Amino acid sequence: MADPPARLIGMLEQADRHRISGWAADPSIPGVPIELELLIDDQPAGTLPARRYRPDLHKAGIGDGCHGFQVHLPRGLSAGADHVVRIRRAADGAELRGSPVTIAGEEAPGDAARQAIAAALDHAAATASPDELDALIALLAQRTAALLFAHGNALPAPQAALVARWSGAPAPPDPRPRALFIDEAVPDANRDAGSNAAISHMRALQRLGYRVDFVAAYGLEHGGERTRALEALGITCWHAPWVGAVEEVLRRLGPGLDLAYLHRFAVVQRYGALVRRWCPQARLLYCLADLHFLRLARREAVEAGLPAEDAALSDAAAGLRTAELLAVLGADAVITHSRFEADLLRHDVPEATVHLVPWDVAVRATTVPIAERNGVAFVGSYGHPPNLDAAHMLVDRIMPLVWAEDPSITCVLAGSDMPASLRAAAARAPEGRVAALGHVPSLGTVWDRVRLSAAPLRFGAGLKGKVLDSLAGGIPCVCSPMAAEGMDLPPALSPLVAATPEAIAATILRLHANTAAATALAEAGLDWVRTALSAARIDAALRQSLEPTATG
Repeated sequence: MADPPARLIGMLEQADRHRISGWAADPSIPGVPIELELLIDDQPAGTLPARRYRPDLHKAGIGDGCHGFQVHLPRGLSAGADHVVRIRRAADGAELRGSPVTIAGEEAPGDAARQAIAAALDHAAATASPDELDALIALLAQRTAALLFAHGNALPAPQAALVARWSGAPAPPDPRPRALFIDEAVPDANRDAGSNAAISHMRALQRLGYRVDFVAAYGLEHGGERTRALEALGITCWHAPWVGAVEEVLRRLGPGLDLAYLHRFAVVQRYGALVRRWCPQARLLYCLADLHFLRLARREAVEAGLPAEDAALSDAAAGLRTAELLAVLGADAVITHSRFEADLLRHDVPEATVHLVPWDVAVRATTVPIAERNGVAFVGSYGHPPNLDAAHMLVDRIMPLVWAEDPSITCVLAGSDMPASLRAAAARAPEGRVAALGHVPSLGTVWDRVRLSAAPLRFGAGLKGKVLDSLAGGIPCVCSPMAAEGMDLPPALSPLVAATPEAIAATILRLHANTAAATALAEAGLDWVRTALSAARIDAALRQSLEPTATG
């Protein structure tokens, strides 16, 4: 008699072009990981064991919790077509619940805009009078000439003469070296630290004598106010319908490009080789923002109930580490904002040229007297897992300790992408003690109402913009060692660093009650921002990364 089929429980929970995750287990063989097979578009893409620890599975009584799986696709799946993802047991082909998943393709950037322009021209040609057609042709010639010259393309002599008859003499050539800055999206100075770092470094390049162009890797549509803000700084923004891909920008700039500044790991993965292909003479500068593998390993440690400093590299984190270090080796120079990560890279990749370059932060100290302010604020983008975890830590564990001693101290949560879980946590607090504001147009409105901020991060990587912004606002930031990591804070600010929820709560209580101590720390923070994060300091550090033989 044949053995009964083995049981399979689990689910394919997430599948997109960059990551696939879920869990799988056989209750009849606890402690034995299920070997799974991954298929993409019905083609085998590898096998993987479902053995990643998941605290939620453990809590639900599913074995020892070591039944999760997660696959990072370093190159990602093509956005130009649909993809079908399947996860099944390798032993017998039994498909996991939730499988298959179809990942829909995206419309090619610029297609809709091109179709709209073509339709408008067809309509004009069918309905316009001869005089109107002449005016339309003249307008098209002028606009085409403006675009061609704006992007630095030299025209052959006959075409240049023709355009000159329609639109006048072209502008003189720009003698400055040319830099192309590529980021995932158009930066938004009011949203996240990465955006502020990008804008800071683009402006530094301008001060160092570069003509700066910008293109977004994910989505070539016009960014509205964000794009107009860059253009107001004199930065040339490439977007649809004038280009259909980042590769097109690289091809068009070609030998005229002197520097390619690639911001973040995903960008250098996608376009590092293309920069070498189309702009081989350009210096390739890679700003890694933070180390993803470090953040992932620390998160896994915390989720497993361990301190972040005890993080060990899981299969996923180890694979990510290899990919990130290879990207570091592929660049002419690498920028990191964190002293800790600069030292780590110099140890792990001694062949690489690593530069420590933070970003400049403008001092905008609140003018509201401390006696008229109350409470503690947390500021961050909650789509970033370390921030969401820290905000819950503040509301769920730290503030109850504070309220046990002083129930008058309020808590403010500000930042974009605030999820329902955090709003629910705020609602569970005693009435009036937590204000969940969500996104605020200006952080000044937050600093004007609180005495302190808090950054109780348990995991993460890179420099923490929330700490810098708080100090620049004249607000002492009580932070965990993880939040202060890599900043080189001076001894005068060391009283702000506390390692445990109890220590953070005690520091909040002490500084909230002692206005003299809080004022002294606020002044020390402003002094440090003025000196360590000035535009002149950033320019000097960035200049070193642009020199082929320099080390930073």
